[in-house]
Amino acid sequence: MTEIAKGKSVLSGKTPLIAGAAALLLIVSAGMFVMSGNGEAETGKDTPKQEASAEEQPMLKLGNPVVALVDGEEIKRSDVFTFIGGLPEQVRQMPIQNLFPLALEQVINNRVISEKAKGSKLESDPEVEKMFMQAKGQIVRNVFVERQVTAEVSQKKLLKAYEDLLTQLEDVQETHARHILVDSEEKAKEVVGKLDGGAKFEDLVNEYSSGPSKENGGDLGYFAKNEMVPEFGEAAFALDVGKYTKDPVKTQFGWHIIKVEDRRKRPEPKFEEVKPQLEQQLRQQILADLLQKWQKDAKIKKFDMNGEPVKSN
Repeated sequence: MTEIAKGKSVLSGKTPLIAGAAALLLIVSAGMFVMSGNGEAETGKDTPKQEASAEEQPMLKLGNPVVALVDGEEIKRSDVFTFIGGLPEQVRQMPIQNLFPLALEQVINNRVISEKAKGSKLESDPEVEKMFMQAKGQIVRNVFVERQVTAEVSQKKLLKAYEDLLTQLEDVQETHARHILVDSEEKAKEVVGKLDGGAKFEDLVNEYSSGPSKENGGDLGYFAKNEMVPEFGEAAFALDVGKYTKDPVKTQFGWHIIKVEDRRKRPEPKFEEVKPQLEQQLRQQILADLLQKWQKDAKIKKFDMNGEPVKSN
């Protein structure tokens, strides 16, 4: 559908995850990588509206093989997956066949540096101790906040957020259509002539059309008018169900013959489909409320950059 679609989303907005990975791995790419509970990898599946990735995800064999040796000490595949699991989300979205070698190199570097550092006797160094205490404090704060927020999340609150979402959703009309995409008006009119003569739309898709949707008979699924380029959206929503465009539609992608299969009101999203996004938003709101409450409970005085009292509004 990428040849004419503009894209859609029920919920928008993502919270940034905590950063803290090697700079050389901060690369945004296509694909998806998800860590499972046992340290093995699972590849994300394409949604129906997405094109298949150009590179197939590799098949991982069972077990936990050795993937490197450093001075005879083994580095297992799970060691690398554990490292990957701690990287920012945008990095973990890289195809695993591209990410794994980079992550392995970093794990090897960490192991080499750790061995070199063993003889330095820095464990009791004041600078190290100061940094250790700072890191410990941050970990304690993170765990405390995580547990406080989690304790406030409930199924009841999530269902309430879901109900609120449904009341905010506007009625959206959708059209289910197919199309044939060609590179010239002359060829498009030729296709219309064959349709007028009784040819089947799907047969002409296979014979004439280009673009990703050709593989499924030109089917574009359901879409709202504003989710397509303007010329295509206007033409599709002007047609009655079962009809096709007698005059080819020109867009930046070429010439289209559009056939409307169905029209409907967009179905409400199911709770399970939006639950992860609702929970993310709920956790943000709970944290904001907790911070506001904790600040009220604390005795706080603010000063400007020169140490002068800040006038309250």
